[in-house]
Amino acid sequence: MLSPHTVFANSSEFVLCYDFGCKSTKDVSFNALQWTGITAIFNKPALSPWLEKQQIRQAIALMEDISGSIMGTDIDKGGNYSGVDLPYQQDCIDESTNTFQYLLALQNRNLLFWHQVDEKQRRIVWFATHWTAVIREKPSNEYFAVDAWYRDNGEMPYIQRLTDWQRKSSFSELLNP
Repeated sequence: MLSPHTVFANSSEFVLCYDFGCKSTKDVSFNALQWTGITAIFNKPALSPWLEKQQIRQAIALMEDISGSIMGTDIDKGGNYSGVDLPYQQDCIDESTNTFQYLLALQNRNLLFWHQVDEKQRRIVWFATHWTAVIREKPSNEYFAVDAWYRDNGEMPYIQRLTDWQRKSSFSELLNP
């Protein structure tokens, strides 16, 4: 089993996880046309950190959609239990590892101006541990969770202030319209 802190991404190739806890992995590369679609999301420069967060949400959703069709995770259901009997399902370790790689690829392609990718984080509520990818907003130096685990494959992930995410607060409609 891979560590939740394992880093795989370079600018265009990924080792993506599925089957709960990164038990299974698949090498995935996006072709030039797929990258064109992803980078097009950032063609209009974000005039604020909020706008860039919305671009990040769109890009992660598209990257999940592309990789899902390549590796079979296109049927992944949000959370752990709604798809527990389906193949290729992803838990928070899988989702956060994959999202981290997507974010790192966006950063390596110089598509992020207002944000920087940071280390994955976890929260422990009672006995449940939950992982997320994290970005740091440069102007405020504030950290934000980028959490795709709650959503079905290809849907935009939730973004939330990391401190609120750690308290398991409801997702803000302001950041997730």
